[in-house]
Amino acid sequence: MTSSTNAIFVNENENIFEACANHELMVNAEIRKHLKFISHKANNNYIGYYQFLGEDDVYFKIYILPKTTPRVENNEELNKRNFIGLLSKYYELKQRYGSVKPKMVDKSIIDFSFENDKKENKSDDLDDFIAYKYNDALQTIESFFKRHKNALSQELKFHSQSIRHRLDLKQNIIELDKSKIHQRKKEPYLYSKLAEISIEVLQHFIKHKEKNKIAKKLKNKIKSKYSIDKNFSFKTKEIVSKKVLKLFKKSDEKELYLALLTLLGIESYFEDNSYKEMIKLHNQHAHFFRPEKLFEWVVYDDLINKYGKESVSKEYVQSYKLAGEDRESKPDFVVQNENVTMVIDAKWKILKTKKDITFEDVAKLRRDGIILDNISKSLLIYPQIEFDMRNITMNIDDFRFTIEERKI
Repeated sequence: MTSSTNAIFVNENENIFEACANHELMVNAEIRKHLKFISHKANNNYIGYYQFLGEDDVYFKIYILPKTTPRVENNEELNKRNFIGLLSKYYELKQRYGSVKPKMVDKSIIDFSFENDKKENKSDDLDDFIAYKYNDALQTIESFFKRHKNALSQELKFHSQSIRHRLDLKQNIIELDKSKIHQRKKEPYLYSKLAEISIEVLQHFIKHKEKNKIAKKLKNKIKSKYSIDKNFSFKTKEIVSKKVLKLFKKSDEKELYLALLTLLGIESYFEDNSYKEMIKLHNQHAHFFRPEKLFEWVVYDDLINKYGKESVSKEYVQSYKLAGEDRESKPDFVVQNENVTMVIDAKWKILKTKKDITFEDVAKLRRDGIILDNISKSLLIYPQIEFDMRNITMNIDDFRFTIEERKI
């Protein structure tokens, strides 16, 4: 029996359940779990792609478009092309300005980067993007286990009331409680447990997602390098448990962990140290990112093209005091050259009327404009403005600013 595909397009903040009802999708308990997860993403202003297997061997591919990109009814190819265009632009700008990192929760994987900018890696097909994502994860796993020996020694500091290991003279001198004897000891740092988990994930990936020769070769290489406990039992759903997460402590171990999540198609599940129920890992592919991050890069790119890279600062920080306390001003962008000193904020918001510009929109810009010296212009940039804004300069609470539109 050949699988069929049903593509559904929604916009961020749109009701995914209503969209599926319009496609006459019968929502059972299993599908509701998937839709609940997607709805959480859409309602929190993520855009992205999610695929899962429904009944009768039908795959559902759900695309969440940004609010600035209205979907076109009965035109799947145009909607898909619009989505791929946004994804391509995101990675193009991410590569170009790799030193400009979006502020994200540490190791919250809603994106991945392509290390190679060769033309053959420029794709207009989402399945190719997914393939590149998996390839990037496999390279991360291979690099980790190539760097690390199967066992290393690490020095641990501890204290006790008896001498068992080498004394830590410095700590003992400064220690006020002389019943504590500070010591150092070397213990083996074993990577076998991480290897065992990685082997199981690779096996799952090969079996359910990609009969990938690179993955198979990598699995066998790891297996031959490390001593694997034959009694070790690990189920892929356990990877998001606190017990397993605690095994991945160092920064490169966390990178390994996120690569393993990616192979399982669940990198978007793990955020803000929350642990969610897993659902049939082999039936899903997921990829999400924040459209406001794309918009920030679009604005940054536009400012650089207009004023030159040496004149544009992103993540600019200015220290100041307020009521005797040290504070920091962090405008999105600052442009400084011999002609202008400008503070700029990018707002991921559609303006239908002038009344849609609120005090909350300008509060940060107003504060930054007051704190920074010799500001000649304060600017708010929006992705979509639906009224005539020619020569528009506005005032809110005696604060004068300008608005501009920059489409993505």
